[in-house]
Amino acid sequence: MSERPREPVGAAPPIPEHPTLEGLREAARGCRACDLWRLGTQTVFGEGPTRAELMLVGEVPGDQEDRQGRPFVGPAGQLLDACLQEAGIEREDLRRAAAYLAGRAGA
Repeated sequence: MSERPREPVGAAPPIPEHPTLEGLREAARGCRACDLWRLGTQTVFGEGPTRAELMLVGEVPGDQEDRQGRPFVGPAGQLLDACLQEAGIEREDLRRAAAYLAGRAGA
């Protein structure tokens, strides 16, 4: 007796065959590959230039990120700002050379 094929598990099914940044953003918006989609009100995909020299990756968006749909605007953003200030870097300067990506809120 042969086994039935199993349904794919994980993030691979919603990823477009020839992904673009906008295609990945859309795939993330509709992704139901795990239960994280149930915990937030929207996907906080990221922002910044597509060919960034630096990428900052947040663990999971908090409630402020979820509400605003933007990364690093809550307590983690405040900590990031303090660290940047300590290093003598203006956040506005960093935005020109950085992309921010984060997972779904509330995980």
